[in-house]
Amino acid sequence: MFFESFLLNLAILAALIVALIFDYVTKFFSYWYIRHVPYKIPIPFFGSDYHRVLKLRSTSEEVRNLYSKYPEANFVGVIKSRIPELIVKDPDVIKKMLSTDFANFHCRGIGLDRSRDVCLRNNLFYAEGEKWTLLREGLECLLNRMHREPDVSLHVCLSGTNEVVNVRELLSEILDAVFRDCLFEGKDDGLVLKDLRQSIQRRTYSEKFKSYLKEIFPSVYTLFGLTTVSGLMTTKSNNVLKESKLLTKIQQTGLTDQINTKNRKATKSENVTELELAYSILSLFITEGYIPCLNVITSLLFELAKSPEIQEKIRTNNSFSVDYLDACIKEALRLYCPYSVITRKCVKAYEIADSKMMLDKKITVTVPVEAIHKDSKHYKNPCAFNPDRFLESENEMRHTYVYLPFGAGPRKCIGEQLSMEIIRKVTKAVLEKYKIETTERTPSQLTFVDHNFMKIIKEDVWLKFTSLKS
Repeated sequence: MFFESFLLNLAILAALIVALIFDYVTKFFSYWYIRHVPYKIPIPFFGSDYHRVLKLRSTSEEVRNLYSKYPEANFVGVIKSRIPELIVKDPDVIKKMLSTDFANFHCRGIGLDRSRDVCLRNNLFYAEGEKWTLLREGLECLLNRMHREPDVSLHVCLSGTNEVVNVRELLSEILDAVFRDCLFEGKDDGLVLKDLRQSIQRRTYSEKFKSYLKEIFPSVYTLFGLTTVSGLMTTKSNNVLKESKLLTKIQQTGLTDQINTKNRKATKSENVTELELAYSILSLFITEGYIPCLNVITSLLFELAKSPEIQEKIRTNNSFSVDYLDACIKEALRLYCPYSVITRKCVKAYEIADSKMMLDKKITVTVPVEAIHKDSKHYKNPCAFNPDRFLESENEMRHTYVYLPFGAGPRKCIGEQLSMEIIRKVTKAVLEKYKIETTERTPSQLTFVDHNFMKIIKEDVWLKFTSLKS
C-alpha cells in the first residue's frame, strides 16, 4: 500500500483506472484538429457518433447533415466510437481511393468474414484479402452462366393485376419468381429463397439490434455468434438447395475447394462445405441484389405514377424507348440510391496528394453517395426526378465519380449488369400492360430507413394499375 488508509489507496487506484480508460477512449479526439479538417466534436465513449449510437439519427441522416454543414470543405472528420473516420467529398480523391489507389483501400474494414453466421462468413460483401479475390472470380464465372430471361415469370405474376395495388407485394411476387428461375430453375417452392428473403427483411426489435451491431460493433456480433437467420440450414431447405442450379454452378467453378485450400494454408478457419457456401452466395443475391432491386423498382414506379408524361415518353410510338427507360432507371438510382455510403479502411499510411494530409493505417474512409447524388454542385435541381439529365450534354460534362449507385473500382457491385437487366425487364413488363397512377393512399414522398448497411422503403406504396388493353 502507498498509504496507510485503505480507502485512500482504493480512491487513488480508481482514479488511475478512470484516467487510463478516459485516455484510451479519447486518444484520437484531436486527430482531425491537428490536420486542420473540419470535424464534429466528439464526446467520451461515443465519439462523434452519439446521434447514430443513440438512434437520434440514422447513418444516412448523420452523413447528410455533416456533408451539408461544411459545403466548401472537401473532407469532414468524425470519430466513430474512438476511431477516426473521414468523409470524403472531393470526386477526384474518391476516384483515387476507390480505383487508382485501390491497393491502399481494398478492405471494407467490417470484419464479419470470420463470423459464425453462415450467411456472412463467405459472403463477397464482407470478404477481405485473398478470400475476396477467390469469391469475386468465382461469382463472376457463376453470373456469366446464369439464366437471364425472366419474361415468362413476369407476365404470369402480372396477370390479373388491376386497380389499386400494394406495389411492394406485387414486386416481391415477381422478384421471387425471377430469382427462383435464376437460382433454382423454378424448383424452390418457398422453402429457401422466399423464407430467407422474408427473414432478412424482418424488422423486429431483435433484428434491428443485430443490424445495429453488424454496422457499429461487428466484432461484438462475431464474438457472440449472432446470426442473420436462425435455424436456416434445415433438412428440407438443404434438400432443395442440393438440387438447385446455384449449387450445381458452385460445384462447376470449384470455388469450395479453392477456399478450403486457402484456409488450410492460412490455418485461420475450418473448411467450408458446398452447402454453407451456397447459403452465403444465396444471401448475397438477396441482400445485395433482390432487396436493392425491389426498392429501386418501387421508387421508379412511384415517380412514373406521378409523371404520366414520362410514362408516355417511354412508350413512344407503341414501342419502348430503351435509352429513355435506362435514363429513368439511372435517375431512380441517383435519387433513391440503395446505399447511402461506401466505406473503406486504409490498410497502410496514405497521403492525400493535393491536401498533403496523411491518413494513418486503419482509418475508415466514407464516401457519402446519397449526399453527392443530391448536391446542387453536381446536379441541377437535385431533388427533382428528371431522367433527361442523363441524356443531355450536362451528363457528358459531369464528373464520373459523382454517380455511384453501384460503387466504383475493383469492388464495384459485381451484379450491376444483372440488376440493371432485371430492373429494366420488370419495369418494361409493367408499363407495357398498365398505366400507373397515384391514389389517395399513395404517400406524397418515399421515406427510407437504414437496414443492414442499405436503405429500404419504410412504408407500403399503393398505386393504381389500369390495363392499357381495356
